[in-house]
Amino acid sequence: MGFFFRPRYSAIQYFKKVIPMEFDYNKRTTTKIKDGPLGKLLQSLHMESAFYTNSTLSCPWAVSMPPMSNCMMFHLVIDGCAHFRIEEEHFSLQRGDFVLFPKGEGHILWDGECQAVTALADLPIQHITERYETLHFGGEGEMTNLICGVLLFQHPLAIKLLGVLPSFITIRKNDQDAIGIVEAVSALLKSEAQSISVGAEAVIARLADILVIGAMRQYLKELSDEKLGWLGALDDDRIGKALKLIHDQPDKHWSLEDLASAIGMSRTSFALQFKRLVGNTPMDYLTEWRMSLAYSKLQLSKDTVLSIALELGYQSEAAFSRAFKKVIGKSPGEVRKAYQLTSS
Repeated sequence: MGFFFRPRYSAIQYFKKVIPMEFDYNKRTTTKIKDGPLGKLLQSLHMESAFYTNSTLSCPWAVSMPPMSNCMMFHLVIDGCAHFRIEEEHFSLQRGDFVLFPKGEGHILWDGECQAVTALADLPIQHITERYETLHFGGEGEMTNLICGVLLFQHPLAIKLLGVLPSFITIRKNDQDAIGIVEAVSALLKSEAQSISVGAEAVIARLADILVIGAMRQYLKELSDEKLGWLGALDDDRIGKALKLIHDQPDKHWSLEDLASAIGMSRTSFALQFKRLVGNTPMDYLTEWRMSLAYSKLQLSKDTVLSIALELGYQSEAAFSRAFKKVIGKSPGEVRKAYQLTSS
C-alpha cells in the first residue's frame, strides 16, 4: 500500500510565506520615468499628424514634394529603392532605410532614371481617411513601396529645435545604433499599411512618431557641443541645473537672484553665462517655457485658460493671456480653436 504525501503548504501559501511579494500600485504609477535633458525635451514635443501615404511606385516614376512650413516630411522604404534630391544633395535609400526632412524643405524622389517629374498635387492619391492615403503611380517596371508622411509642428520648442537640425537626416538599416528601431518599426509599419484594418491610421501615426523622434535623437547624440547650440546648455553643470529647475517648477515665482543662488553663481555671472549658452535671458526663457507648456495644455487638455494660468504661476487669466500672445503670437483661445478644427 502506497502512501500519500501532503505538503505542508499549498502552492499559494508557499509563495506567500517563503517569497513575500509586494506591489504598491499607487507608487508604481506615480513614479516618473527618468530621462536625460534631451529625452525630456523630445518627450515634451507634440506632433500633430497631417497625413500618411502608403505609396506603391512602379518604374518609371518621379515625384516632386513642395516645401511645407512648420512641417517635417519623411519617407521609409518598405520595399525596393528610391533616390532623393534636395538642392545640390543627391542620395539613395534601400529597403529599410529612412529619411527625415525636419524643416519641410521641398525635394524630389524618383527611381533614379525618370526625368518626367510629377508634382504632389497631380498624383492620383486615394484618400482612405482624412489623414491616411494610398498612392499607386508609375509604369509597369520595378516596384518601390514607401510610407511617406507629413507631421505638423506648431509647438514653440519644436520650432526652436529645428534651428540645430539639418535639411535632412537619414537612418539606414545597417546603422548599428539605429538598426533595432528601424527594423522593428519598419516591419510593423509595413504590416499596418498593407492591412488597412481598424485602427491602422492611429497605429501608423504612433509608429511614425517613434521613427521621427528616433532620427532626431540619433542625429543630436552625434553632434559636438559647438553644433548643439542652445541644446548644449542642457548638459552644462550649472546652467543645465538652472534649466532643470525651470523645467521642473515652472509655477514657482522665480527671480534672477533665486535661480543664481540655487546653482551657486552670482547674479551677473549667471545672467551672462545663461545668455551665452541659451541665447536669451533666464526670465525670457522661463516665460517661453511656461508658454510652451501652456500651448500643449491648450491642445491636449480641457482645462480652462484660468486653471492653466494658475498652474503656471500666473495670478490672473489676463496677465497669462498677455504673456501668451506676446510669445506665441496668438491668444490662448485662438490656439485651442485652431487645434480643435485640425483634429476634428
